[in-house]
Amino acid sequence: MAGGRWLAAALAAVAGLGAAGVAQAQELRVGAGYAPNGPEHGASLIAEYLFKPLKVLSFVGSPRPYVSGQLSLEDVTNFAQAGLIWRWERERAYLDLGGGLAVHDGALTLPRPSPAVTEAENIRRRQERDKHAEWGYRTIFHATFAVGWRLNPRWAVEFEGQHWSNGHVGSNTHDGANSLGLRAAYRF
Repeated sequence: MAGGRWLAAALAAVAGLGAAGVAQAQELRVGAGYAPNGPEHGASLIAEYLFKPLKVLSFVGSPRPYVSGQLSLEDVTNFAQAGLIWRWERERAYLDLGGGLAVHDGALTLPRPSPAVTEAENIRRRQERDKHAEWGYRTIFHATFAVGWRLNPRWAVEFEGQHWSNGHVGSNTHDGANSLGLRAAYRF
């Protein structure tokens, strides 16, 4: 959905956290993604900051906090998210798995077709449901992965994936979105 002011503020906060915390950030990742399945398919831009591993959580593998944003280039839902990522490395290759929470500017509810409205209105409602996800909540679950290859000590390239969903928790809908993409990663 075309940018809500609150999401622009959330994305600005993500960028601000990143800009203010560059000295503490361990890695900046930027790239492009594509949502291959509907209802919300299309291209997007991705930016993510990874922070240093949390030593206080060493008993669960010292995950790294992340903040990121995904901006749709197709006038569908935009996301800002934060959470924890675990990394496994072997020589120049690595695998990241993570999860957290996201906020979005997508539709919370969409009107359903009904026998009480005109056929033209039902067609419009079906078209809206074919184009946009019905999220149910403003805050949703986020899962992420990346498979990376370190080019040198500072630079890496990654194949990445994202998933957003309300998890069908207390909602009549379970729409979600997936995105796959390529990123460049720079280690500070």
